Amino acid sequence: MDMKRLRDLLITVLGLWLMMSPGIMHFAVSHVDAAWNTWLVGVVLILITAVSRYLVDTRSPWEDLACAALGFWLMISPWAGFAADTVERSNSIIVGFLVTVLALWATVVDADLRKWMDDWMHRHHLLR
Repeated sequence: MDMKRLRDLLITVLGLWLMMSPGIMHFAVSHVDAAWNTWLVGVVLILITAVSRYLVDTRSPWEDLACAALGFWLMISPWAGFAADTVERSNSIIVGFLVTVLALWATVVDADLRKWMDDWMHRHHLLR
């Protein structure tokens, strides 16, 4: 199993966890926003990994950057309304951290992606 496939599998599992965690962890009824946020981010993570795995055969950084952005959102989203409840906050921060690390790790480790980014930066005169 290559690194990208493993990364996609782990992020998919985290997306599935996000979809199931409001029910499993018994999110507070008053925090519907936390449940919706968690569920929607889980669905989007699964869609991103499915599209990158099955529909887009060429390697591009959009899926890693999108997953990293969603992971970062999960880490900061509790302060948009549900930071007081430790269950929702902890779940969001921990899973967000894991998703962000996996997405950025894949970006750093993938030699083809690094070459693509270097070529892009040279074409746009960002590296001298």
